[in-house]
Amino acid sequence: MLALASGAPALLVGALSGVLVAHLGATWLGYPPADRDDGLYGYNAALLGVLLVTQLGLSGASLVLVGVAALASCPLQAWLLARLRYNGGLPAFTLPFVLIGLLALLCIAPVSVSSPDVPAPDATTLRDAWLLGIGQVVFLHQPLAAACLLAAVALASLRDALWLLAGSAMGLLAAGLFGAPWADGQAGFNPALAALALVQWRGGWRLPLLGMVAAVAIWRVCIELGLPALTLPFLLATWLGLALRAPHPSRVD
Repeated sequence: MLALASGAPALLVGALSGVLVAHLGATWLGYPPADRDDGLYGYNAALLGVLLVTQLGLSGASLVLVGVAALASCPLQAWLLARLRYNGGLPAFTLPFVLIGLLALLCIAPVSVSSPDVPAPDATTLRDAWLLGIGQVVFLHQPLAAACLLAAVALASLRDALWLLAGSAMGLLAAGLFGAPWADGQAGFNPALAALALVQWRGGWRLPLLGMVAAVAIWRVCIELGLPALTLPFLLATWLGLALRAPHPSRVD
């Protein structure tokens, strides 16, 4: 919340609106209180709120759409949780955000933005891009705000923060090798998320490294196909990693 408030207050309003509507909706629909209290109905709604405010700006109309998207995520998340618990399979992670977010992007007309100029790769721009590879997880475009987000993760787990940095660095390196824009951090957040998710499972460094490489490859495919990636590379890369290893978390948060 501090990262969003310092870097993009309008996005904080979108995120909190999504969380509030999803929590109230999950309560009204009678979903388990433990899941609601753990935020399992909030994080996809928060991402949807940030996405829609990013695309449409902060207005009454955009907040109505945030509410609709947040409510739509609740039954989908409930079905995915039930499927995971009773039938096994892979965690849903950000699947509701990806599905509803892609649908939203197809229905709205975002303002066209020209391709960003690639700055000279000096120490300052590389540092900022490295941080933005973490900040873009919640659509943050300011390095200081991204540093706040990294600090929050480090307070919870220094190991997790280091893997986030490693994932962002790999995305930054890959973008440079591919000749893709790298300064905005778009290349870094999916491998950073994949590393963060897969390091929760036993298996040392190999599993998160695999996730990072796979996320970069899938991101590149999305770029070539002209598809909005959102967190789809993270999702598919993490599923690939877990499919290759039985999902036994090393800790329960």
